Amino acid sequence: MKKYIMVIVTTTLFSMLFSMLFADTVLMKGQRPTSALDSMPVRDVADTLEIEQNTEAFAQQAETMSGYEQLANDDAYNSKFFEPWQLVQMDLTRTERTWQFKYSKEKTYRRSGRRIPKKWFSYQIKNSNFSNYNSLAQPAITIKHTDLKLYPSKLEIFYNPKRTGEGFPFDYNQNSSVHMNTPIFISHYSKDKKWVYAKTSYAFGWLKYSDIAFVSSNFQQQFQNDKYAITVTDNLNLIEDGVNLSLVKMGTIFPMDKQTNEYLFAGKDNNAYATIKRFSPSEVNLIARKPIKFNTFNIAHISNQLVGEPYGWGGKLQSRDCSALTRDFFAPFGIYLPRNSSQQAKESSGMYMSLSGLTEKEKQETILSNAQPFRTLLYVPGHITLYVGEKNGNPIILHNYWGVRLKSGKKRVIGRAVITSTKIGVERSDVKKDAMLSKTIKGIVNF
Repeated sequence: MKKYIMVIVTTTLFSMLFSMLFADTVLMKGQRPTSALDSMPVRDVADTLEIEQNTEAFAQQAETMSGYEQLANDDAYNSKFFEPWQLVQMDLTRTERTWQFKYSKEKTYRRSGRRIPKKWFSYQIKNSNFSNYNSLAQPAITIKHTDLKLYPSKLEIFYNPKRTGEGFPFDYNQNSSVHMNTPIFISHYSKDKKWVYAKTSYAFGWLKYSDIAFVSSNFQQQFQNDKYAITVTDNLNLIEDGVNLSLVKMGTIFPMDKQTNEYLFAGKDNNAYATIKRFSPSEVNLIARKPIKFNTFNIAHISNQLVGEPYGWGGKLQSRDCSALTRDFFAPFGIYLPRNSSQQAKESSGMYMSLSGLTEKEKQETILSNAQPFRTLLYVPGHITLYVGEKNGNPIILHNYWGVRLKSGKKRVIGRAVITSTKIGVERSDVKKDAMLSKTIKGIVNF
C-alpha cells in the first residue's frame, strides 16, 4: 500500500511540475542582466568587513506589526498605486514638466567624456512635443520592467565624467525605473512617436511606447480588483513560450483572479490596448498575497535579497539606488513610499522627527531611543537608509551607498547595498569626518 501511495504521489507531483513548466507563461527565478554596474569599483571599509552582511540577526530585534495596521497601510498603498487611473488629464505645471530643459544650458557629457552638443538638446526639446500636452490623456499600464527618462531618448547625460560622482552611473537622463504592471497616465506622444509622456504614482517622464499599453475601462475593472499579490523574490523572469517577456523585480504587483487565484499581468494587442494574461509561478516563495506578514522570517527574507546589489542611480540598468531599496523593502509589507529620499522623509505616511541642531552624540542617542528596527528610515539630504537595529551601542543601517567622502573631495566607492554603522569609514585617516552619516543625519521617519 505504501509503495502504491508513493507512486501516486510521485506521479501527481510529476504531472504538476510538467504542466507548470510547459504552461504558456511561467514566473521563474532568473537574474539581472550583467551590465557596466557589475564592473564598477567595489571597495570595502571596516564596517563592510566587520559587520556580517546578513540581516537575520537584526531581524530578531524587530517587533511584529499587527494585521490591522498592515491592512490599513495596504489599503492606502493600493489607492496610491492606482491613482494615475483616476486622472482625467495630466496635472503638472509647466515648470514641473520642463525643468529638465535646464541641462541644455549646462556642460554635459556622454560616458566617453565627449561633450553633448547643444543641437542634441534642441532636438530633444522639440521631440518632447509639449505643444501637444494632454492631447492623448489616457490611462495605460507598463507591460515590462522599464525606465522613465527625462528626455525621450535612451542616451545618457553626465556631468564631467573625470570628476568623482559626476560620471557613470549618475545618468541625469535616468529618472526612475518602473516595474511591469504599473498603472500610468499618458499625456502625449513624442514627435517621433517612439515615446509617451507618462505619470506613475511617484514620478513622471518619458517611457518607450513599446513598453506600455493603453487600458480600457473593462481592463481596469478586471485589473483593479482589490486582490493583489507581490513578488517576494528579486530578479525573476516572466517566460512565455520560451521567450523572456520581462525581468521582474521584487516588489512588482500582480492582481489575482478572484475565482481561480491565477496571477494576472498586462499584455498588448495589435491596437496597443492591454489584455489580461495569466501566469503560474515555477515554485513557491516567488510571489505571495499582499501584504505579507511583518515578522522576523519575512523581514530577513526580503531585506537579505537587497544586500550586495550594485548601486544603480534612478534604478539604472535594472538595479537600485538608496530610495529604490527602501521602496522595494517596504512594498511587500503594504507600506507605500514616494520616489526620492526627501519625499520619503517628509511626504510619506511615516512620522518625521527632526534631528537638526543635535550633536553627533545626541543624534546617536535619539536614534537608539526612538528608531524601530526595519520600521524606521534615517534621512540625510540626498540619501535615505533603513534602520535595522543596534550593535555594540551603535545604530546599524541597510542602505545602497555610493561611497564615503574623503578629505580630498573624492570618494571611497562602496557602490552597493551594505549593512553598516552610521560612522562608516571612521577608521580611515583620509575620511572627511564632518561628512559622515552620524553627523549629517537630519531626521528619523517611523512607520
